[in-house]
Amino acid sequence: MASFRYKVLQKDGSLSEGHLDASSRGEATRRLNEQGSRVLSLTEEKQKVEKKKSGKESTPDKPAKKAASAPVENRLSSKQLVQFTEELSDLLAAGVQLDSALHSIGKRSESPAIARVAASCHDKVRDGVPLATALRFSSPSFNELYCNLVSAGEVSGALGDILKRQVKYLNTLAELKGKLATALIYPSFLVVSGIAVSAMFTFFLIPKLRRLVESTGGELPPIARLLLGLGDFMKANWVALLVLLLIAIVIIFVMFQREPTKRWWDEVKLKLPLFGKLLITRFNVQFVETLSNLLVNGLPIVRALELVETTTPNRYIREQIQQMRGRVSEGALLNRCMEKAGIFESGLIDMVRIGEDTGQLAPSMAKAGDRLDREFGRAIERIASVIQPAIILVMSLIVGLMAYMMISVIYETISVLRNR
Repeated sequence: MASFRYKVLQKDGSLSEGHLDASSRGEATRRLNEQGSRVLSLTEEKQKVEKKKSGKESTPDKPAKKAASAPVENRLSSKQLVQFTEELSDLLAAGVQLDSALHSIGKRSESPAIARVAASCHDKVRDGVPLATALRFSSPSFNELYCNLVSAGEVSGALGDILKRQVKYLNTLAELKGKLATALIYPSFLVVSGIAVSAMFTFFLIPKLRRLVESTGGELPPIARLLLGLGDFMKANWVALLVLLLIAIVIIFVMFQREPTKRWWDEVKLKLPLFGKLLITRFNVQFVETLSNLLVNGLPIVRALELVETTTPNRYIREQIQQMRGRVSEGALLNRCMEKAGIFESGLIDMVRIGEDTGQLAPSMAKAGDRLDREFGRAIERIASVIQPAIILVMSLIVGLMAYMMISVIYETISVLRNR
């Protein structure tokens, strides 16, 4: 007999957790389903193996350890992740049952990694494990956000729709990465060249120019003297500077392991120029689409907000949604709670207010989601178009500064020689 810890959604929409003894995972899942509960997670608890006759405690075998976590060899690339999600959403939209869809993907996929992941998920789903849990245990490529969205789709009965939006989101993310990579090729070359030129000026050319200028009785311009002093300081104290850099890296790493620091950084990210607005818009789109689907499929708004809370990795946003959920459970209007949270677009709040006044909250949110999705696409294009010119401008300033310094030194030298 094995002991399982479960988390289920009961008929009234409430969550329940507990322990259950069963001979297998499949039997535990069937017993919970017979009670009318929907299994959200089912984890086998570690138990001590019976001691051998010699009195020594035996250890689990290696395969059992590997089964407890997602195999590394099942890692999917970004393209494979999109392909798996797209195939699964298409099959579900065509009316194919989940286990049959997974079996079909595993059988006909040309990618060995996708085939392994689909087969692993199929075996677990066939035993009654939720798809979100099966994905977590089948591959490390399915992050927490992906699995939480799948879990919300399973609970609401809108798994196919959520997977379609996830495909769109993954494609948008891959397109953004491609645009950024393309846009940064030339600026990256400029940055590396600029650093190399600056180092050459600081450590080689300026010292030689100083000897030339001093031999003629002149002096270096202020910028050259500043760079020369900086280079001498780095040469004399490079060991101490390296140690300080390593210490700073360790301190930052340790600080970011603390929950308050992570929460602070999540809040700061939302206030960054350009990127903060992009993150907020993306969250608004995800919030609207997920919440509207959950409400359309009959979930109470408090329970829907609880599921939406798990779909964002940002701790600050989670905290705001948690506070919203508490106010809504006390009878407050959703649009008022969204205003107090301070993380939602004003247009979205207006649409939610209209939906609550007319009793058409889900359709109003769906329309707002379409508009926000278009704004998100435009925001991505704006950022991609701004990054390259900004980096080129910075490098142009650096190169111009170096050119000005060289011309100043040459002019100073010629002036001194003429006055002799």
